[in-house]
Amino acid sequence: MLRPLGAASGGRPVFTGSLRRAEQALTAVSHHWPAGAVADLRDQLEAYAARAGRYAPERLALLLAELHARHRAADRNRVGVLGTSEAPVTPLRRVRLVALGCRIGGTARDRTAETYFAHAAAGTALVLRKRWELTSDQAPTGHELSARRLLGSPLRALATANVVSEHTARAADRTVILSRGRIAATSITPVGSAWTELPDRLLLRDTSAHLREAGERPPRLIRPRVEADAVRVIAVDTVDDIGYDPAGQYLEAVLRDPAGNPVHLRAEYNPLCPGGLDALAAALADGGVRCVSGVLSRARGRIVLDPLAVLTPEGVTVPDFAPGEGDTRLTTIRPRPSDPITTALESALSALADAAHHGLRHLTGTSRTTLADTATHLRRVGLHATARLVDDLTGTLHTQGATAAVPHWVAAQIHLTTSLDLHQENAPETPMAERGGGR
Repeated sequence: MLRPLGAASGGRPVFTGSLRRAEQALTAVSHHWPAGAVADLRDQLEAYAARAGRYAPERLALLLAELHARHRAADRNRVGVLGTSEAPVTPLRRVRLVALGCRIGGTARDRTAETYFAHAAAGTALVLRKRWELTSDQAPTGHELSARRLLGSPLRALATANVVSEHTARAADRTVILSRGRIAATSITPVGSAWTELPDRLLLRDTSAHLREAGERPPRLIRPRVEADAVRVIAVDTVDDIGYDPAGQYLEAVLRDPAGNPVHLRAEYNPLCPGGLDALAAALADGGVRCVSGVLSRARGRIVLDPLAVLTPEGVTVPDFAPGEGDTRLTTIRPRPSDPITTALESALSALADAAHHGLRHLTGTSRTTLADTATHLRRVGLHATARLVDDLTGTLHTQGATAAVPHWVAAQIHLTTSLDLHQENAPETPMAERGGGR
């Protein structure tokens, strides 16, 4: 089992080669979810070695905790925890996919496009990934990438299309696999009103009922590793309270579905797509919004949607493809008050991630002090059991050394991650922020 001893410096070729072999061995016995975690861990270590922007200590720590959590929980539910019932690749013959928008990401060295699709016949959402390597003189925006061609069409057309393919497949994690040799068997046409014809599992008219029916899910660390699992289309009755927080750099609005449920749309500024929030605000203010696609979740007791695209009578708007520099004057809102419990949990997780990044064997005095301070902070907000887990880690490090402290780091990381998830899903809702001036 991987341990946070050598930290990101363990990303040497020999070690990453070992991770690749472990991933292959796990896949061979249909342990698809741990295999996916190992693949992501290897990617993080390779990114660190290459000084790539996609490396994040918090992501590294989360992946280490996930592998330990799945190992612990495997005996209770092998299918759900390990993914043993999933086929590595499932052929899809004569499949019709409805595009739901696209998300642009990347670093100084690359760009990625994740195009989301509804597979209506299966009632699931899928994702097609594309990555471009960049040269030192390239820095394309989402708008510029939207003109690049995939499957013979511009990306902006693919992300707002009905796609009918004779030969395609989906991986266990619900990513779409398409090869160049099969382009001729794929047709791409405008999406039209296809969103409004999706099955109830994908097109939500009563968002609250959908989340209730979803029932109790296992903790994030041991859930099935299914991409786009939370992507849905929300039918919209009205749009209210559109506003921008210049400090947090996000746009938010309140959507009402046909059942009257408030859905809090929240979109963060993406520097790779500077015109995105302006285009989103304009589409939401259109007055004829029919549907919004996005990633559905709960946060602080609210139903929250991270939007991908907006359907109006004029068509589909994909904010990440919008032109412009983000200089439109938007109505602003005052930032929401901070939540002390969330702040304490996030600070503690950041300290644990820093420990994993440096390695428990190589912690500085400052890192140890920060861990001790986070335990104090956790106690101040009433999280005494959580604070004791951090104390166990720091105490064992001091008295017995790094190897003996590993189980305590794992226990603290798993507990804190799950506590933060549950708190964010169930904490009381904060009223809509007050109005402020212009941007």
